[in-house]
Amino acid sequence: MLKRKYRLPVRAKVSRPSSHRSLTFLLKTYKNNLAFSRFGFVISKKIDKRAVIRNRTKRVIRSCIEEMLPKIENGYDMLFILQKNAVGQKREAFYNEIEKLFKDLNLMK
Repeated sequence: MLKRKYRLPVRAKVSRPSSHRSLTFLLKTYKNNLAFSRFGFVISKKIDKRAVIRNRTKRVIRSCIEEMLPKIENGYDMLFILQKNAVGQKREAFYNEIEKLFKDLNLMK
């Protein structure tokens, strides 16, 4: 489970986020001026009505972030908005996709 300090609060204010689209999610990033990065995950009921499926998908992507945490640059808030084709993806596919996007955006150390 992702530690509380790495979780993006619900009431976090966003000022000028930069958006980056992937095959399975939309990533919004912005500077937070903290010594660590925070992460939030959103999946709509439009994607799947079943809470079990939505929660499982969030757990899988959250575990990928936990594994990458030491390699991720500090000082960013990141919001993952998951899309329809994220449901049912394998963990390795998520991991590779996130890693590729982070490297493209220079968010990896």
